[in-house]
Amino acid sequence: EAGEAEEAVGIQAGGGTQVHPRGKRQDEGLVVILAGSEAAAEVLPGLPAAAVVRRQREGFPAVPSDRARGNPDRVLFQKLDVGASGFLDDVAVNTQIAIDRYFSFLKGLTRVLMLDASLLTDALRSQGWGKPATGSRGSPRDAGKKTQGNIRRSPSLMVLKASMKGETGSGELSVSDAIAEAGYPVQKLEVETEDGYLLDLYRIPRPESKEVVVFQHGMMDSAYGWVLKGDESAIAFAAYDRGFDVFLANFRGTPPRRCTERVKTFWSFTFNELGKYDMRAVMEKIHEVKTTEAAEVVGSEVPADADYKLRAVGHSLGGAGLLIYLFDCILRGRDHHLHRMVLLSPAGRHEYDPPLLAQILCLMDRVVGPFLNRLNFGMTVYGSVLRVGAQKMAVDVSSLPGLKGLFDILCRIFFGGDRSFGDVLAPYWTPYIQSMPGLCWGIVRHGHQIVNARRFLLYDYGTRAKNFEHYGQGSPPEVAFEGLDVPIDFVAGRDDGVVPAKCVRLQYEEMRKMGNPVTFEEFRNFGHLNFIHQPSEEFTSYLLSRLSLP
Repeated sequence: EAGEAEEAVGIQAGGGTQVHPRGKRQDEGLVVILAGSEAAAEVLPGLPAAAVVRRQREGFPAVPSDRARGNPDRVLFQKLDVGASGFLDDVAVNTQIAIDRYFSFLKGLTRVLMLDASLLTDALRSQGWGKPATGSRGSPRDAGKKTQGNIRRSPSLMVLKASMKGETGSGELSVSDAIAEAGYPVQKLEVETEDGYLLDLYRIPRPESKEVVVFQHGMMDSAYGWVLKGDESAIAFAAYDRGFDVFLANFRGTPPRRCTERVKTFWSFTFNELGKYDMRAVMEKIHEVKTTEAAEVVGSEVPADADYKLRAVGHSLGGAGLLIYLFDCILRGRDHHLHRMVLLSPAGRHEYDPPLLAQILCLMDRVVGPFLNRLNFGMTVYGSVLRVGAQKMAVDVSSLPGLKGLFDILCRIFFGGDRSFGDVLAPYWTPYIQSMPGLCWGIVRHGHQIVNARRFLLYDYGTRAKNFEHYGQGSPPEVAFEGLDVPIDFVAGRDDGVVPAKCVRLQYEEMRKMGNPVTFEEFRNFGHLNFIHQPSEEFTSYLLSRLSLP
């Protein structure tokens, strides 16, 4: 037992799997993550591996917050991979190589023209004929030397492609690895939606806690965004440190993009499906996990109603998905399991100042939208070569101030003057691009309908007959509430160019007038991505205070 303890750095019994990038072993329903003494010292400096095992067996976190998470240098994925080079680095190095080869060619041509006999001798020796003379160019002491001087070739595409796959041999982005490397426990669950999509649900588990929070990402993002910073300042880790049982949900379209055979066209969904199916499946899975754990504690059958409080935090499209989920539950008379919602720059109302990129997409939808909507394709970066190219661009942008300034200007132009995209995308892009989330045209088309209608409507299927088939009426219903039993906190960023603060305030004002328990808070100097990837202490304190309300 002591020998196993020295090797193990993580344990999780029961459902799901607790992971660590070093590998795993399964033994009688207990998943033991092997690391070895050196790996344990690297991940958990100063903490004996046996103590980690003992802490987990006793129900405590694997790593004390004041030990493993107090090191500011352990910020994961914020720095670019030192093994990667940018496009400009490649141009410089390969230019040197080309010049070196050019002069080597001229030297060889001159020797041929001068009838240099040693040229033939060197050629024969290179083919294994003859013996090199002591001190000659082909002597043993020079055998290990390279013929191209001291030029160091930058990593090739093949090398970078291999390095991007990591230790697991997979190019997929590992949220579990990010959580485990930050010193937190992690559990990965699989969720199947009613219409056949398979989603990854990550958990930073506190099974004993009755305070539960689920985080839902926005458009072109994933659960990874909530743990991006890699230390206790990341929102998900801050919530765990406050005592919450934390769940990180993914929408369909997020890697690894799996589904059952029932799904015929993967890239065919709108806002509706994200709320009606994805969020529903996530909430039901969390309810199942908490009720099962509660039953195990008391040693009885699964109780009909577990004593826990579930909060939900949604960003951008995630906020719209939560509102649709709540609307659908009320419409169908289902239990939503929610105690409170906090919506960070939620999508749904876009009357004011849509950014240039949104205007371009709306124009495309007006011209070729019906055709694109019939295609089964996702807007993402396909293929390792393209991902490597995007990674190289990120290296150039991050390392060259002039290029970084140009990138910031372009981001402000396309994202309504929002500075957060330029500040966040460059350092975030390298790990993010390894397995980029995707977006289907149905999402764009639904967003265009909302912009035109100037109201938050469910998807318009185009004809009265199709709408009647889905909604029981000829037009799509508006996502509106009256007399809600779930408090909702609306949060906006004053510098948000994607969902401007006045659009968020409009949602708040309409819900307040209908007698719903809602609040509104606006943060200065906050862009659309600052809520997730660069949260301030003021915002984090506010968020945790709202989540902690009884």
